[in-house]
Amino acid sequence: MFKKIIYKNKFLFKILKAYWITIYLLKIIINKDNFYKLTKSQHNDEENKYLETLIPYVKNRNFIEIGFHFRQFNTINLIKNNFEGKLVDTSKYDLLNIIFSKFVIKILKKKVQIIDLFISPKNINNIIKENSLGFLSLDIDGNDYWVLLEILKKKFFPEVIIVEYNASFLKHSITIPYIENFNLYTHHSSHCYHGASLTAFNKLLSKYNYTLIRSIAGVNAIFVKDSVFNRINAKKIDPNDVNQECESRNKKLNNTSKDQYNLIKHLPFIEV
Repeated sequence: MFKKIIYKNKFLFKILKAYWITIYLLKIIINKDNFYKLTKSQHNDEENKYLETLIPYVKNRNFIEIGFHFRQFNTINLIKNNFEGKLVDTSKYDLLNIIFSKFVIKILKKKVQIIDLFISPKNINNIIKENSLGFLSLDIDGNDYWVLLEILKKKFFPEVIIVEYNASFLKHSITIPYIENFNLYTHHSSHCYHGASLTAFNKLLSKYNYTLIRSIAGVNAIFVKDSVFNRINAKKIDPNDVNQECESRNKKLNNTSKDQYNLIKHLPFIEV
């Protein structure tokens, strides 16, 4: 009951959030290794842990993660294993995320850049300047498909790609159209209209010799280049065999992916 009161009261919740952040930063200042214990990826750290298992099969010890929060992102264990990298997000909606991230990385003394940029197909070349890349993580809740397409069209092929897909699009091979300065929270009140389906991403990446090897909680999908797939003990996954229900979204909206699609199916889509 007490927790519900705090969470519903914006002022009290801000105080609680500030307290959490303060304790988090203090623990890292005291012992920088606490970062790897306190910071997780989504879904009980499953993404982070799975990417770490792929390290022995990847030649390039570097990464780019586009769309992150200093308390939750996918490449934590890559940083722990001394991968060089870039964490990219915009301060447009969360300035403190950029400030705190720079502070934490400075404490860790790792070769990781924090880049403040609202990513689009038009500026992605400002970020990807490496000759080759081990890992790419993409989660921008918007024009994800079009950003990834631009990366691939430029003949830049990361060895491992983890991308957030939209389970609310069911198994239709669809994406939202490219929308300049897209904002998830203003296009539909359900917040279900963004990104692309797993089927769409699989169709795109298959054309560039990538294989789907993992789907996590109806949210994140992991693809590897065929050169990596041939070296690992993993099975190829067909999107049609994946249970594409995002449990966290279903719980929040108290419905199913099918219900979510029915709420937004009148909006513009592009079949790919």
